[in-house]
Amino acid sequence: MLRLGFYGGSFDPPHVGHMAAAQFFARELQLDELLIMPAAQAPLRGNPSVDAAHRLELCRRTFDYPVCDIELQRIGASYTIDTVLQLREQYPAAELFMLIGTDQLAKFTQWHRWEEILQWCTVCALQRDTEPLQTQLPVQLLSGFSPVQISSTRLRGMLAMGEEVTEYLTPAAWEYMQTHKLYIEPNLPPKRLQHSRNVAEAAEQLAQLHGADVAKAKFAGLWHDCGKYMAEHGWMHGAVGADILQQHMGIEDEEVLDAVRYHTMGRENMSMLEQIIVAADLTSADRDYPDVEHVRALAQKDLAACCRYIMEYKARAFLARRAAK
Repeated sequence: MLRLGFYGGSFDPPHVGHMAAAQFFARELQLDELLIMPAAQAPLRGNPSVDAAHRLELCRRTFDYPVCDIELQRIGASYTIDTVLQLREQYPAAELFMLIGTDQLAKFTQWHRWEEILQWCTVCALQRDTEPLQTQLPVQLLSGFSPVQISSTRLRGMLAMGEEVTEYLTPAAWEYMQTHKLYIEPNLPPKRLQHSRNVAEAAEQLAQLHGADVAKAKFAGLWHDCGKYMAEHGWMHGAVGADILQQHMGIEDEEVLDAVRYHTMGRENMSMLEQIIVAADLTSADRDYPDVEHVRALAQKDLAACCRYIMEYKARAFLARRAAK
């Protein structure tokens, strides 16, 4: 009987840790075949950072196993039970194994029709830490795996910050990322992305002028609007953006997070980096409102005065819009 395994995930991006897990899985279970299954949209994880075609190609350049696109062909959320049933139909005589990690095992009972998954295949949980696995679920536990200390979340943050990442990627995957400039800019519409690039440039110049951390200023400027289209109310997008950077990209620098969080509304006693992003957002090259040259001059000379002027300007604009309704 064919022993067929499948290893699914967002693979956003895939890295050498994923490859090591797949190799361990195939070896320990003595699989005849192992399929890599990138998901279009995992229901419990949200939308991936890059589109399916890029992640599919990155998987092909990372794994030494066949990469299957059946989940990418679906529209909307990708449910594992649908994959299991489709594989059952394609391989009726195969013994089917599904690989998951301990993080997924902890949430397994939240999966769509999880009881049926257990009926149709053997679920194998790969232990990734030193704590022994404990579960009442009828799953096969695999121990003895030495994980690579990297995650896709952390890798996204490192890529966005311009840090060295080649030890975590295969050369082919890294080459593809560089060619297509993946994970280095926020996923925004073209006009908004250009504005973010302009803000990053303005922030870089202001940081150089006022003696702030240039790398942090450039990063916060580039990503300041990453929550723009996820916030129900526009003025909340700074807080949403900071949450995206922290939860989805593993950014832990509180100075950077606060600069993104408060760039719209500001706050008392703002740090220099926060003031730089507030000023850069309103003085970037694409801004053309009546007072922009005055605000640019203030930003060059006095950041605090510039931010006060900006907040007063925003307040006047807000009251004018309210009065016009």
